[in-house]
Amino acid sequence: MHNGARVASWDLPAEVRAAAQARVLTRETLLDWGVTDPSDTDEVVLMIDELVTNAVVHGHGPVRLLLRLDGAQLVGEVGDDSTGAPRVRESGLEAEAGRGLWLVAALAAEFGVRPEIVGKTLWFTRPLAPRDDPNGGFDSGFEGARA
Repeated sequence: MHNGARVASWDLPAEVRAAAQARVLTRETLLDWGVTDPSDTDEVVLMIDELVTNAVVHGHGPVRLLLRLDGAQLVGEVGDDSTGAPRVRESGLEAEAGRGLWLVAALAAEFGVRPEIVGKTLWFTRPLAPRDDPNGGFDSGFEGARA
């Protein structure tokens, strides 16, 4: 990880409104960090929404949300106190449920589950489109170059 990595984290209540809170927090944080490509922003918000919803519906305890931006690589993490390991299910296009983890796996560069001392954390990585950051701190995407 580069020394200039940016990190934001929140504890959210395990309530239906947590997904809406997570969407707003994620979008605002990405914009604050200079992430302005609509596909990056929309897809990261969608992945966070799906993981938070999964934690609220199937998990226990507060929902922990963490975003980390290191250069052009974003890591999203959502944790809860449940030890149950989720799994990606094959769902038909007409299914009303069961596609959340499938969407995350499809949109992320990497996706996984990490057991914790209490509960688990679902995480994903996603490379972001090149961009200018007026506040500095992003890699340009070229070896050895820094903004």
